[in-house]
Amino acid sequence: MRKALSAALLICMVTILSASLMPTVLAKKSEYVTGKWTYMAHMIPPVPAKIVGDNVFLNTWEDGIWSGGIAGVSIDAPCHIMIHGTNVWPPPSFDYRLFTAISTIKDCTVDGKTGGLVIFCAGKAEFGKEWHGAWVILSGTGGLKGIHGQGTWWGMGAPGPEAWGFVEYQGWIR
Repeated sequence: MRKALSAALLICMVTILSASLMPTVLAKKSEYVTGKWTYMAHMIPPVPAKIVGDNVFLNTWEDGIWSGGIAGVSIDAPCHIMIHGTNVWPPPSFDYRLFTAISTIKDCTVDGKTGGLVIFCAGKAEFGKEWHGAWVILSGTGGLKGIHGQGTWWGMGAPGPEAWGFVEYQGWIR
């Protein structure tokens, strides 16, 4: 229960942070970015980390490819997924899933500049519906030092671990 509340709190914090930063970003020279975040999730270990009541907690990492306004190859770790509504693994059905991840792109290109980028992502998906979430840039290095940005992402994602999937993203950077 504490982890579910923590995950929900993280999603709320990202949403509030995104909303509070948007006027600042828009007040300065900003660029609208769109693209795809393609990824493959890998389970750590290949079983649930924990089952508590109707919640299944998973730890994963992902190979990622960002294309579009933010471009580069990422390692997304740590990733945490909480599946609510089942205590069976693998889940035949569920009420919803929560997701958080830190995406690190070592050789990233944004607006013609290159460097490293660290992005925090959080999201939710209800059973049978697509994922939707928010992202915020935590830091940049090299030509991306001092970069700021945030936005949203959405899509069906990967059908499961060890399978490629993607979500689309949009947002503002400066």
